[in-house]
Amino acid sequence: MLRKLITSTSVLVATSLLLPAAINAEQSESWVVEESKESIQLNETTDVNVVRNELETTIQIEQNGQTVIEETEQLAEVTDVYYVGEEALVVVYRAGGSASSLYFDVYDITQAGIEKVYESQSYDRATIDFNEAQLEISYPEYDQDDVSTEPSAMLNDVYTIGTGEVTKKEGQEKFSAQSLVTTQSSTEVDEKYENPSYAEINRMLTEEAKNFNIPPEIVKAIAFQESGWQQYWGPDRTPVEHYESQCTEEKTRGMSWDGTNLKLGYDCIGIGIMQVSDYRFITDDQERQEEITKLATDIRYNIREGLKILETKWNYADHDLIPTVNSGDREAIENWYFAILAYNGLSQRNDPIANGYIAYQEKIFSRIKSYGLLNLTPFPTHKLNPDSDSLLSFGVDNVDTEGPVHESKHYFLPGEKVYVTAGSLNLRQSPNGLVVTGLSQGDALTITDVPVGSDSNTQHWMWYPVETAGGVKGYVASSYLSKKREPNAYRLSGINRYETSAALSNFGWHWNNPDVAVIGRGDLPIDSLTGSVLASYYDAPLLLTQTNELPETVNKELKRIGPSKIYLLGSEAAVSSTVETQLKNEYGAGNVVRLSGKTRFETAYEVADELSSNINVDEIFITTSDETSPDALSIASYAGQENTPILITLPYRLEDQIVKFIEENGVEKATIIGGTGAVHKKVEEELKSVVSEVERVSGDDRYSTSVEIADRYFNDRRIEDVFFARGQVIVDALAASPMAASYESPIILTRTDNVPSSVRKYIQGLPISPKQYYLGGDAAISDDTAYELLKIR
Repeated sequence: MLRKLITSTSVLVATSLLLPAAINAEQSESWVVEESKESIQLNETTDVNVVRNELETTIQIEQNGQTVIEETEQLAEVTDVYYVGEEALVVVYRAGGSASSLYFDVYDITQAGIEKVYESQSYDRATIDFNEAQLEISYPEYDQDDVSTEPSAMLNDVYTIGTGEVTKKEGQEKFSAQSLVTTQSSTEVDEKYENPSYAEINRMLTEEAKNFNIPPEIVKAIAFQESGWQQYWGPDRTPVEHYESQCTEEKTRGMSWDGTNLKLGYDCIGIGIMQVSDYRFITDDQERQEEITKLATDIRYNIREGLKILETKWNYADHDLIPTVNSGDREAIENWYFAILAYNGLSQRNDPIANGYIAYQEKIFSRIKSYGLLNLTPFPTHKLNPDSDSLLSFGVDNVDTEGPVHESKHYFLPGEKVYVTAGSLNLRQSPNGLVVTGLSQGDALTITDVPVGSDSNTQHWMWYPVETAGGVKGYVASSYLSKKREPNAYRLSGINRYETSAALSNFGWHWNNPDVAVIGRGDLPIDSLTGSVLASYYDAPLLLTQTNELPETVNKELKRIGPSKIYLLGSEAAVSSTVETQLKNEYGAGNVVRLSGKTRFETAYEVADELSSNINVDEIFITTSDETSPDALSIASYAGQENTPILITLPYRLEDQIVKFIEENGVEKATIIGGTGAVHKKVEEELKSVVSEVERVSGDDRYSTSVEIADRYFNDRRIEDVFFARGQVIVDALAASPMAASYESPIILTRTDNVPSSVRKYIQGLPISPKQYYLGGDAAISDDTAYELLKIR
């Protein structure tokens, strides 16, 4: 038998609740308990106390007058307490935030003592039903691009509570999203409400964001993620079946469905465009209903209440509930990372390591990038160590993103001078209109009037009316304007080479989820460099490991990206069986593939052979096998773009594996990278006997060789990004080549403390000022050198 002891509709506030006077009475009276504490007697020896404070709730279980259990949950409240068969106690929590995450604990209660026997996972936007000894949780399932009010499906998990145990039957699809709409039900929906145009929504979101001093791009992305910029369901879109079954007066912890097309969340709690849920905080019934009415009927009011909540989440940092980011300047969009997370809730789903591509804050940043056209700096989640025991915590006070931050592009004023930041940009007659002329990076423009928004929920930028220096007028997208002329610069580094590889992976594959990861030895780079082309072929990151131990920061990054296949480069002497076994246990034995030979030459052949098994190869690059040489690094970006294998040789002898690969694949062209000191003329002559075309690319030194490679292979491309690596020791840049390949950008070598003349001349000759990426910390490329590179043009 299951008895309901508490039902609460409030969150994080002191409330008066109606409770049964005696749990064993067949028809009990209701009673009003004191506001901050509720006490329930389970039996003659056992009592339960629920104590609410402003930011936390504590449950105490007493036996024979002694407190034997005391559990405190931050930013959550007990909503239900159930006594099952007089042997088990179920305590249900719901966390704050738009996700209203639901979770529960189960305690075994006997005369001998009390023991927690189960802690459930968190369920976002879920509803819960109790039936005897069973708990049924209905929750939405989302594809990566779903908005929160429109899941792909609804699932059911059913828990059976027994003596000392809990069994779970999970993942049954209750109904798909397609069966939720009005057309699948005989119920008539009162479609009394109509959404304003997206242009009007755009204007309201922009105005209210400015009123709250919150970057409008953030507000627009949140409103899109929560509701798709909709306060109401469109015609024949209301999910009647779900609303009828779950959003009832008996079941809901929010509001019961009123039969209209108001957009309620699937937990029956969130309301409207911002999915506001704080009306639950109001204890007076009349006041709460008045608040619900305003949230339902006044879109601008709904937006304001959502922004009040977001402002509250920003202030969580003052209570050490979330870390601050960088300096804490609220004008920087990246600095809102944890406040955005908290808007949805500090739930397990928003763990950016376990759920790197579906965590709420990552989705919001992705929306800003895609719909706001802002190239945000990816948040360095590899630095985080989230603890997701019920609610997320991070154990640090501040996180430094170590990259440029971005301010809103909605604040340019008439008469202001701005500069084009994109490599090329269209000047249009009107918003989304015909092209008047093309603009280039660095072109100066003058804002002539206030901006205009788009009538689209996926165009979050503004259209600014501008005038060129030559007097040509038109409209440009706000995202590509800046008050500064200098290009952006990024330093991609870690405390060691392994963390640097994780940082590169986190940055380069933050928004797109790779299916493959390639792992090489970090202390001897040659296997990793030849394997970089394979990584580029799969658009995969190249991560570095110690021989006998997978570094924690690399393991964490692998968990974030969750690859379906992992390549290990080199023999067990390079990457041990211990590391291989760890990866196989985590990702499946059949999903970890080792490419190795007895020597580095054979390993390079095996990598090339794996590549040629997928594509036709008629050209190869050849570099020295000396791991201190940067030649393979300099060519790796272009080789990766063109899927051209890199094979290695001794300085004075052409390796047999190169000849074998040429003959097996009918290779027609071989290009030697580096001078005759690296690969002797004798090797070049031997090559000519087995391949029809042989070339050599080299310079006077390693720096000019990297420039020669860039000039030869990138001269017909409009280069918008350049990667810089230390020329003396290349290990800092080992993992960068697949990322540079994906950006179609060269890797240029520089000295730690100064810029070589050949590099300076190269940058001066580029048609635009590129974004610059410095590989490694200050010890690799000093801050002075980075500043010198930035100021060359």
